[in-house]
Amino acid sequence: MTRGFSLSGLLRVRAIQERAAAQRLSRAAIEAAQTASRERQLRAALSVTGADAADVRALAALAAARVAGRSLLADLESLGELQRGALQEARGEHESVRREVRGLERLADAHAVRELALERTAEQRELDEIAARKRREHRS
Repeated sequence: MTRGFSLSGLLRVRAIQERAAAQRLSRAAIEAAQTASRERQLRAALSVTGADAADVRALAALAAARVAGRSLLADLESLGELQRGALQEARGEHESVRREVRGLERLADAHAVRELALERTAEQRELDEIAARKRREHRS
């Protein structure tokens, strides 16, 4: 009879933690990519030369729009930097938890190999005992 792996509960918990860390990493990557995309779109919009201003009010409105756009770009750059930091943190957390899971999985695999070897040894002993009994019966 094989013994169960004593750390199987911990392995299940670590696997759940690893999936949660992978989800956080995925979410952080998506958010960082979306911010980078918005930043590229805004840069493209700001790089387009504006229409010729027909009067002073149009020129002032164009200047105000460009200032607002540059302010938004600065905000997006700051947000992107924060999200890249969060992405790195999530990546590190995922790698750390994944390492723990792999270690426990290796222990579980080694345990399974040992238990299988013990099972086979017990089976072989039983077969040897049966063979010895048959030899004794044959001699009698």
